[in-house]
Amino acid sequence: MKNILWLLFLVLGLTATKASAQMPTAQQIKWDANKEVELSMDVDSVWEIFQRPELLKRASNGYVTSVEITDPKFPVSRKITFANGASRMENVVQNERQNKLMVIEFANASLPRGIKSAEIAIFIRLQDPTTKILWKAKATGDSEAKKILIEQLTAEFESYVAGFNKMSRKVIPAVKMN
Repeated sequence: MKNILWLLFLVLGLTATKASAQMPTAQQIKWDANKEVELSMDVDSVWEIFQRPELLKRASNGYVTSVEITDPKFPVSRKITFANGASRMENVVQNERQNKLMVIEFANASLPRGIKSAEIAIFIRLQDPTTKILWKAKATGDSEAKKILIEQLTAEFESYVAGFNKMSRKVIPAVKMN
């Protein structure tokens, strides 16, 4: 009886080990552009800025002139208009409040010539006592077109960094005491 139990334990142990060894590893995403900033703002306030078009426009530091929700049902479609007059249609395909993660895909109509797909991921992390925002972008397509798009997205990310820095330094006026 003891030998049967030992054999059963051994077979189950080997089966469990083999099953877990067959699990594929997660694919690592290679991002084409990365930008990050640490702010003296709480994580929920930063998240709220990304959720409200008028605040997102303000956070762009003048780079974006309007953010218009064109279809509020998921995936949320929106039109971003830039200071230079250009616009981009995009779809928010992931918007996770609990993980502070947002993924935005460019609509096909807004893909520059030579680009097959483009997406932006925004991660917001608590770095006690600060909040870190990470912007990441990935594009597929012609290498020259990809280079131009990544330069544009990097400039956009840098404008957001400047805008968020300004918003986080807002001074609260002191109350005059009698």
